[in-house]
Amino acid sequence: MEKHKPRVTAIIPARGGSKGIPRKNLCELCGKPLIAYSIEVALKTPEIDDVIVSTEDEEIAEVSRRWGADVPFLRPTELAGDRSNIGDAIDYTLRRLRELEIRPDYVVQLYPTHLFRNPRLLSFLTLKLFEGYTLVKTVRPVDLARFSILPMTGGSTLMPLIPDDALEETRGASYFRPYGLFLGSEVAGKNAFGIYLHPVTDETSLIDIDGYSDLYCAEEIIKESLFDFDLR
Repeated sequence: MEKHKPRVTAIIPARGGSKGIPRKNLCELCGKPLIAYSIEVALKTPEIDDVIVSTEDEEIAEVSRRWGADVPFLRPTELAGDRSNIGDAIDYTLRRLRELEIRPDYVVQLYPTHLFRNPRLLSFLTLKLFEGYTLVKTVRPVDLARFSILPMTGGSTLMPLIPDDALEETRGASYFRPYGLFLGSEVAGKNAFGIYLHPVTDETSLIDIDGYSDLYCAEEIIKESLFDFDLR
């Protein structure tokens, strides 16, 4: 008997508001709107069955459909503000998709500001979900020096979070923090292997479009063909 292929739905959250770059998800980057890069890589990844853009914005919805994504509904504006919880927006999207008889086994979240991905990476990480990991996410290295984090104590005094003796005990270790290049999860939560963390160290893949300097940097990389978006 042929084994059932799990259904994978990619959700691309893209709200209309942004501070650093107005209408950031629609800004043109080398002839394409920024959101198109995430849509295209999801469509090229064979393990992904549905590419859904979650937005409250009519123009983003129209542009996303033009580039091949599905936007079956708009999310409420209260789930698209500066302080809105992205988890609530994803839960809302999954609820609405179930009403449309779209019931994925796995969900992959792709943020439009992280554009330097290729199908090879998405396939590799999605297959980790198939192997039995409940959550698969990318992480990036961080510098955990003594004076890199300084919380404020009483009397407005700044003190190192990490004392010298603690650093000595962990000397030579590598430190990472979550990074939004890829976040995949099993919907039912029945997988047994817990969390798979994939470190991202390539400087290009670590570019996150926050301000205009990031946009200009991405533009130069694309113009010089320094990243292969089609690598499989």
